[in-house]
Amino acid sequence: MATLLKTLTLKLDANSVECQLSKAELVDEPTTEEVETFCGTETFATPNYKLNLGGFQDWGTVTGVTEIIHDSYTADPVSPIDFVLQVGTATRTGTAKPTQDVPFGGEAGSALKFELTLNVEGKPTEGTAP
Repeated sequence: MATLLKTLTLKLDANSVECQLSKAELVDEPTTEEVETFCGTETFATPNYKLNLGGFQDWGTVTGVTEIIHDSYTADPVSPIDFVLQVGTATRTGTAKPTQDVPFGGEAGSALKFELTLNVEGKPTEGTAP
């Protein structure tokens, strides 16, 4: 039987933003390298974590997810965003930078949605919520 995701929280720079989101996932897209030696071929992987977000534009809200990401992206240089992703009682914390700006606007009569990816710096830290 599948496990359903019932409890997820996400904080960006200490601001809870999960109510504006419909998707928040931390994924590893490792880069791999094959090294050939006299004893055979070995494959080495280097972690490359991404924080994939999807949700609804909430422009004009200082602590809203779109403003936090937009402000980070338009800073020169791009400023990192601290994050805490919690699923159940398990947590992953780290720092990430947006790879693009948040969309602004959308189609008439539809919800103003967005999807984007933040590059995680290094490897996220695993933990347990109190």
